[in-house]
Amino acid sequence: MTTLQEFMEDLPLLVEAGLVAIKQGDEESAKKLFNAVGIIDPQNLAKKMGYGLIALHKMDIVNAQKSFHEILQVEQANYRAQAFLAFSYILSVLQEGTDDQKRESLKKGAELAQEVIEKSDASSTKDLAQSLLDWEKELMDKVEADHGPVS
Repeated sequence: MTTLQEFMEDLPLLVEAGLVAIKQGDEESAKKLFNAVGIIDPQNLAKKMGYGLIALHKMDIVNAQKSFHEILQVEQANYRAQAFLAFSYILSVLQEGTDDQKRESLKKGAELAQEVIEKSDASSTKDLAQSLLDWEKELMDKVEADHGPVS
């Protein structure tokens, strides 16, 4: 009889396939693949990350932030999750909200991204964080131009 432990070596393939499914807009397949990761290894945070990325892809900012916060509660030094959390805060300004809410979200996203740059060893994660900082500045300039700076 086959045990789930025999499939542990397949986890990276399942995660990668889930990411491809997200890119293709196939939420159902992505969820099935990430659920398989969770069944094989319930302690693996890839399922939670996958669900956060699915939510982010759908612009479901609240659920994306919830997933990334949950990852960071378990693994405070998960800078990939922190970078995507920063992304979710910055992305949230494209949705409804007051100028003050947008400024606060941009500030929070920038703080998280800056910490990723300072602490992460992964160059791709640092590159994402730097891109977020660049985008945050552009968006903040737009908010300020449209409605003026905070007094």
